[in-house]
Amino acid sequence: MTVGQQPGSPLTLISDRLFNPHKGSFAPARVSVENGLISEISSDTLPPTPASLEKTIDLSGLLVTPGLVDFHTHIFHGQDLGVHSDSLLKHGVTAAVDAGSAGAHIFPAFKELVIDKSKLRIQSFLNISTVGTTSILLQGELKSTAYCNEEIAISTALKFPENIIGIKVRASHDVGGDFALEGFKKARSAATKLGLPLMVHLGPAPVNIEDILEELAPGDFLTHAYTGWVGNNLVKDSKPRPSFIAARERGVLFDIGHGMGGFDSTVAKVLIDNGIYPDTISTDIHTYSLEKVIGLPAVLSKFVALGMELSDVLIRATTAPGKYGKFSSSGVGTLDIGAQADISAFECVEGEYSFSDAHGHSFMGQMRLEPVFTMVKGEVLFDRDNRAS
Repeated sequence: MTVGQQPGSPLTLISDRLFNPHKGSFAPARVSVENGLISEISSDTLPPTPASLEKTIDLSGLLVTPGLVDFHTHIFHGQDLGVHSDSLLKHGVTAAVDAGSAGAHIFPAFKELVIDKSKLRIQSFLNISTVGTTSILLQGELKSTAYCNEEIAISTALKFPENIIGIKVRASHDVGGDFALEGFKKARSAATKLGLPLMVHLGPAPVNIEDILEELAPGDFLTHAYTGWVGNNLVKDSKPRPSFIAARERGVLFDIGHGMGGFDSTVAKVLIDNGIYPDTISTDIHTYSLEKVIGLPAVLSKFVALGMELSDVLIRATTAPGKYGKFSSSGVGTLDIGAQADISAFECVEGEYSFSDAHGHSFMGQMRLEPVFTMVKGEVLFDRDNRAS
């Protein structure tokens, strides 16, 4: 990872394809950065005059975007699932939401060791189990019912209101066995009492999709939403499930969370062909999904291959998760004047590419995104081509 321009120095980025997530458009532009903030965006792409002594970074030929926001990660490194948060920088990610790695008893450690020290801006869903995803290979966190404590979860969320944006529960048989439904109900109750969103992991029954959708309220999230568990997914009889359509219409939100089993391209294709797009596209990146997921640009490339427009895909990895993540500082997922200068750039590599999902299916696409450049608060933290040199 190349460390280039330092955050306090003024600089200009030159782009012939800058993505504006508010308009969903691409256009040439010059982006001026000063004191770590975006000070100007101009359609004039000429570099500053030499007399200005302002450093110029030429990103011509690349797709330049706001720093990506990954809405479903596991970045409590040192823990069972956790990858190092700063490893996401090489994928163009500058902000992330951790989806329940920490429960109440270990959240203070997660805050001190990861949230407060990372180059990324991080928000978190609190796992309803006090131990979070500490030892999932030994036992799912809902199988020890004593750890599934509603009162302690509420108390912890109230202590960290700037960092905890909701409650997470992995309501599936592999996580909770016979106790999965009990854990789901406790998580629902805790989120309701806190007035925070509930994020529910969709996996193998017996907690089935109909029961989950019935309990989800406006602003709640179903993650692994486009998964393909037999009989427990959003497609029924080759059509979008009616209860899914109803939940979507009342304001329930749907996150991808690709992971090891959270994404099925055959389910996604049915929904996309019916004009139903996810609200956020995320990785569920963790120790055991890393090889399959790779990173957020790789997941975004799959949705382009399945028929979504690139602009629609990018919105679901920038402004949308930036909004739903309730980040305290402005400008997450945007390129607005006055916002923190979190900027990424990608090579759009054209060709015939075979992609795979998490359920054994392959499909073809004509383009993939390759991360090239990442800037956080005006500081270059990843620079594949040494463009900042």
